[in-house]
Amino acid sequence: MTEIHLLGSEGFIGRAFQTQASAVDLRCWSHSKTGNSSYFDLLDPSSWEPLLSLEPSHVVLLSWPGLPNYNEPFHVTRNLPACIDLIERLATSGLRRIAIAGTCYEYGLQNGPLRENQPADPQNCYAIAKDSLRRVVEKRCTFYGIQWIWARIFYPYGNGQNPNSFLPSLDQAIENGESEFGMSSGRQLRDFISVEDVAARLLCLSQHPEASGVYNIGSGHPLSLREMAEARIAKFSSNIRLKLSVFPDRADEPTAFWADITKTSFFL
Repeated sequence: MTEIHLLGSEGFIGRAFQTQASAVDLRCWSHSKTGNSSYFDLLDPSSWEPLLSLEPSHVVLLSWPGLPNYNEPFHVTRNLPACIDLIERLATSGLRRIAIAGTCYEYGLQNGPLRENQPADPQNCYAIAKDSLRRVVEKRCTFYGIQWIWARIFYPYGNGQNPNSFLPSLDQAIENGESEFGMSSGRQLRDFISVEDVAARLLCLSQHPEASGVYNIGSGHPLSLREMAEARIAKFSSNIRLKLSVFPDRADEPTAFWADITKTSFFL
């Protein structure tokens, strides 16, 4: 069985990936120094040496420090060069296959069902850095003859999510017995997908011998932010009231977009 090296194993998606990969020969790497993973810090090249010494052939790269500060320039000035350097080092150390987490934000302000062959038009620093990395990965992996997967992940939710994210914030307000919850207009249509499904699809793509290139990782079904919130409130039988338009809708996101998962579904 081929060993898969998971970089960023203790992050939100990384922990779900570990659960989904229970039957896989998985080697976990993380900067969190937990008992379940070996130390790896994307921003500390000296920490890469134990990984590189193993000459890993199959890698899943989830590491990306600094989220969710999407508009900070360090995504471009710090994280992007580090990833490029790491991939070059891996490529010369026996890498044959790599799967990397991208983002739906690469599509920019395009509305409707989004397909992988649509041109990217990122609007924030995080998306610009990810899209730039994808372009480099495509060129360099082609040069080295490495099979590559780029997973454009939409809106994951579930256990281990950032507590400041929308759903965890709503859950906390419900738990606290608050009477109302302030949010944006709620009219935005998004593609919400459980983190378990994200991990399962990423694992499948990372292992499938015919999978190569860019893939959307989403549910394929649009749901408004308000509908998502109302379903959450109903689930907990809460009387909390949604207070709409307290916060402005984000300017770097379109009003309505979701994943076209036709290409991804072929491998599931």
